[in-house]
Amino acid sequence: MKDYMFMGYSNGKKFCINGIDVFTHKWITLGECDIVLEPTTKKPYSFSLYKVESGDRTVTFLAGQFSDGRWGFYCEGTDDDF
Repeated sequence: MKDYMFMGYSNGKKFCINGIDVFTHKWITLGECDIVLEPTTKKPYSFSLYKVESGDRTVTFLAGQFSDGRWGFYCEGTDDDF
């Protein structure tokens, strides 16, 4: 399991990563999954790795839905990296 930083929750309508609203673009699966911990309960979830391309910019992220239906987003790294 790599280190991932929790970026936030979404209701599935809008979520921006580096200025790109990922819900307005096609998610390209990178064929990888990893385990992340829900930040409040610390319950483990298996989320998939995706990328989104917008013009000359690309963002890569782990995403999936928690049991309450909210989307969770993670990026590789830790708080110390940012």
